[in-house]
Amino acid sequence: MKSVSSVTQKGHTLVQVRAGFVAQGTSLHAWCKQNGIDTQNARKALTGQWTGPKASLLCARLVAASDGKAA
Repeated sequence: MKSVSSVTQKGHTLVQVRAGFVAQGTSLHAWCKQNGIDTQNARKALTGQWTGPKASLLCARLVAASDGKAA
């Protein structure tokens, strides 16, 4: 099991995004389903396993939505 201090910045983004959705009373999975996004693609983009322009755009959408700034 990884300690909190060993979490990478990309992994930390995943945790923050998930926490943001939970704080809004929903989940990453639910948001992905409502927006037609494959949940695994979202996770891979947030952890850095999927990179590129589309992944960057998806990350930006996820971060904004999890902050409550976008739907």
